[in-house]
Amino acid sequence: MEKKSSRYSVPSDEDYEPDSNDEVLKNNLAIKFKGDMEALEEQELERAELELVKIFSDSHQFTVEDICNIHELWLGDIYPFAGRYRAVNMAKGDFLFAQSGRIADLMTKLEKDFLAKYTPCSNVNTEELSYALGVVHVELILIHPFREGNGRTARLLADLMAMQANRGSLNYSLIDQTMNEEGFKNYILAIHAGLMGDYKPIVRIFQMLLEESAI
Repeated sequence: MEKKSSRYSVPSDEDYEPDSNDEVLKNNLAIKFKGDMEALEEQELERAELELVKIFSDSHQFTVEDICNIHELWLGDIYPFAGRYRAVNMAKGDFLFAQSGRIADLMTKLEKDFLAKYTPCSNVNTEELSYALGVVHVELILIHPFREGNGRTARLLADLMAMQANRGSLNYSLIDQTMNEEGFKNYILAIHAGLMGDYKPIVRIFQMLLEESAI
């Protein structure tokens, strides 16, 4: 959700599609209805994951460039800003994500302090994998580098990391907002805890996701 601000401060290619009732962002296909856009995004998400598993090896150390490329591979045919850091400030309710002017520096720090340390995920046990997934995920979500699709990009990255450890893609139904409201609330609380440097809640969530995905 975008923090309310002057429309004139929003770059044109990050603004809303005309006649979309401020529900659909400016897109290459002139889609105006939220339901149509959501369906297309999910279709492209499935395609992107199938392509991504062929790109990254078990020994690949992920970078911020990879994250941008993942975002662009998924949404490049839809949004003009795909793969590019957002230029607007964003919030979820009263929770503010990183200011747009700090994103580049924070992503560099993400690569240096987290991606370089916790990837590749080959030859790790379940406990180590849960920690790597949780820490990288929460730090990326807190930055929220893109105008749209941050959560799903973070999940794509988590899937790719899990696959490096010979796991399949994760089943996120336990934290899906529409399928498990309580689980989603706990996920949000875990993100907030991560802001304070407490990774235990998000690591527990990824432990559960790994267990659920193994069933």
